Amino acid sequence: MADNPVLDRLSGFAAQPATRQLSLLTGFAASVALAIGLVNWASTPSYEALYGGMSPADNATAISVLQTNGIKYRMEPGTGLLEVPYDDVLQARMALASEGFPRNGGGVGFESLYEEQQMGLSSFMEQARYHRAVESELARTIAAMDSVSAARVHLAIAKQSAFMRRGNEPSASVMVNLLPGVRLSERQLSGVIHLVASSIPNLDSERVSVVDQAGKLLSSQGEDSDFGYTAEQFRLAQQFENSLNDRIMAILEPILGAGSVRAQVTADMDFTRVESTNEFYDPTTVLRSEQTTQDITNRGGAGGGVPGQLVAQAPEPGVDPAVADANQQIANTPDRESLRETRNYEVTKTISHTRRVPGTIQKLSVAVVVDYALDENGERIPLEQARLDQVLALVREAIGFSAQRGDTVQVINSPFIAPKPLEPIPEPGFMEQAWVWELGRGLLAALAVLALIFAVLRPMIRYSTMYTPPATPSQQARLAGVGAESTDAGEALALAGPGALPVEPPKPNYHQSVAMARNTAVEQPVRAAYVVKNWIAADG
Repeated sequence: MADNPVLDRLSGFAAQPATRQLSLLTGFAASVALAIGLVNWASTPSYEALYGGMSPADNATAISVLQTNGIKYRMEPGTGLLEVPYDDVLQARMALASEGFPRNGGGVGFESLYEEQQMGLSSFMEQARYHRAVESELARTIAAMDSVSAARVHLAIAKQSAFMRRGNEPSASVMVNLLPGVRLSERQLSGVIHLVASSIPNLDSERVSVVDQAGKLLSSQGEDSDFGYTAEQFRLAQQFENSLNDRIMAILEPILGAGSVRAQVTADMDFTRVESTNEFYDPTTVLRSEQTTQDITNRGGAGGGVPGQLVAQAPEPGVDPAVADANQQIANTPDRESLRETRNYEVTKTISHTRRVPGTIQKLSVAVVVDYALDENGERIPLEQARLDQVLALVREAIGFSAQRGDTVQVINSPFIAPKPLEPIPEPGFMEQAWVWELGRGLLAALAVLALIFAVLRPMIRYSTMYTPPATPSQQARLAGVGAESTDAGEALALAGPGALPVEPPKPNYHQSVAMARNTAVEQPVRAAYVVKNWIAADG
């Protein structure tokens, strides 16, 4: 019956000691595990994070959604980010979008009202949960702005008491995490402040503080009112100047070409607040009423003398008698006569209260630079003076030029320095392609598995069946006798030569023959050398 190589290997492995069998099995199992690991590594897809850092509650909800849709996922050990295979990112984001992801700001909002409430919950805890829900909702609303990536809101609301006439006013603090290179404009900051103030009862906008991720105070709390007013004046002046710049660019660019005009407006504005009150009286008067009273007392009798005299005095010598009679008559007139007049006139009174609004334009200074034009040959040439005059007239009309204010407009023609063209973005190289790395990883894993099979597993399997237990003393004596009686050809067969088997083999199997040949070479080196010499001579 012919020998079965598989059975021979199994019998050779079974003949080995238990410790050697255990070590061989351990090495074989490790090799198989390494091969399986390489195959899994090559077949594992690349993972990508779905969103940034999320709260544990949001991660649990997202994992539940991914499991429902049959999408693989994993949690990055270092960062704790939720990752899915690269090919399933869009599908996973669409599935999570139906659940309101990404939930900017985190926290638990008003959806906590639909959760089951605990028994015996105190009113303080209910109020605290409500405040927390309001903070989360405000944070989500603020984080929905384009410039804000995340936000947190803290409310300080004192408990109202019936025993206090006036309690502590509420206040709020907002921390916004802005995107890199982005800052909140004045309008956006005002919107955030009024959004928070309008969401909390009795909260004044002056008691809302806003800071960014660097700890910089964005709101105006704690600033001097004079400096705050100056900042507002600067903002208004800058806004007015930008408006005039836009007017100039809008009217000149369609004529001269986009990018061929540069304008700068400087506005001198008066922000002085003036209030005055004046009273005016109409010089033309109208008589409204008049009252006249006259009293006259007359004495009777003629020829009366001077009062207090009994007899009239004789005329003085040298005086005309007619003049003397006239004087005497005047002297005899009554001494009591009264006349009273009362006139009432209509008086017109005007009270004027004047309050000048700040921001009055005192002077405008405008500087405009126009680029050279291109001729038919593509050469840059200066503009004609008539063309510059037209530009000057258009600029004056656009800004509302006033010579009485002292406005000035300067238009010059100068060539612009063209910026260097941007270098095109290089195309990704062959080694930067994603499929190249995927293919390389697969080939590397295949080569590693083949090397493991041919360099480790195969020699290990062969080595596991080459062990033969040492021969007993009787076997050694018999081997020695057989070796002495055998011919040169028999000795060659005893040394496990590749020739034909003898008619009566002196060994039960191949492994015992190898062991006997090894022992013969050790005990009789001269004979073994002679046999090897004959082999070499026979091979020619």
